[in-house]
Amino acid sequence: MARVFDDLELGYVKEVLTSGRLGWQTGGMVTRFEGAFARLVGSRFAIARNSAMTALAQAVAVSGAGTGFEVICDPIVHFGGLAALWFNAVPRFVDVRRDTYLLDPEAVRANITPLTKALVVTNLWGLCAELDELRRICDEHGLFMIEDCAHNMGSCWKGQHAGTYGDLGAFSFQQGKHLPTGDGGMLTTDREDLYSKIYGEWAFSGESPQFMTLNFRMNEVTAAVGLGQVQRVMGYVEQYTRNLHRLNEAIGGCAWLGQRHVPSDARQAGYVWACTWEGDRYGLSLDRFKQVCNEIGLKINSGFAQLNAPAYHFDIFKGSTAYGEPDCPVRCPFYIAKSGYRYHEGMCPVAEDIIPRFLRLGLVQVSDEEGSRRAAMLQEAIHRMER
Repeated sequence: MARVFDDLELGYVKEVLTSGRLGWQTGGMVTRFEGAFARLVGSRFAIARNSAMTALAQAVAVSGAGTGFEVICDPIVHFGGLAALWFNAVPRFVDVRRDTYLLDPEAVRANITPLTKALVVTNLWGLCAELDELRRICDEHGLFMIEDCAHNMGSCWKGQHAGTYGDLGAFSFQQGKHLPTGDGGMLTTDREDLYSKIYGEWAFSGESPQFMTLNFRMNEVTAAVGLGQVQRVMGYVEQYTRNLHRLNEAIGGCAWLGQRHVPSDARQAGYVWACTWEGDRYGLSLDRFKQVCNEIGLKINSGFAQLNAPAYHFDIFKGSTAYGEPDCPVRCPFYIAKSGYRYHEGMCPVAEDIIPRFLRLGLVQVSDEEGSRRAAMLQEAIHRMER
């Protein structure tokens, strides 16, 4: 479904321009957008940010993590790890479940140390992790829980929307996401103390802020677009989800394309459709399958990220290049003195196995007609491989 930007958004933008105040103001367009978004996902509070990346970084800023401490992250998407680096904390990457591609709670438990301060859980490609169990683990160990919900408008775990289990949830409004404002993001929370603390960091009248972070606020014009889009986004999600189901049906019964498991407690929202290549177990060639897809016009993506490997293979983590000398955070002397943790091959064997096997198709802005066409081409590719 094509995004709609029309008189609704223009009306809100005109309100902002007429007011003469383009920057945040108490009770202005940002405040209205925050209220509408909080109602949509079912959180008590929402705080508009200029991007999801800065929202994640600010979540780490209030988590208690910092120099010499660890933040548990998943190894597929590296943004949680980057957020930890912002405040010189060490990302501790833990493995995922093979069938859902999401954090394995038992792997989280096994990696908690006296240095662990927070957990960043990525709700990946429209599917929530086991958020109630992860919340329970965090409560048992006094960990701050952050949800990365950049892909997760409309997705739920046990009937509760993504972003409402953690101490903070971070959503993205970048142009390729469900709710587009060009760039932008939102923090959600049910904790009034966090809401007040984060607002107090930048909505102050001259006094020094109370903790170390940066000014990540959203402007009024961006919020005006967001206020219009928040009224449309669930319509987008419904269409993307229909196409997700079409693609899942297209590979039904194909033993060598592994369909992603959706637990009964989850409601998946269409964002990116993904499966895993299992053809090598049946004597089939992935390169040949990609060639067949290309021949029939199906532009399917394989693997994930530039290295086709978990985040701890990236130089910024493995080489500790984020800060240069003295090689922080992983080789930081304040950390080395307390831990011998190092990134190494085999650290997350499930992630290392499945990342090169991913086959992906985007769903954002894909019409029903195009979704049906892609599903038919996927079926045709399967038939040609099996001839």
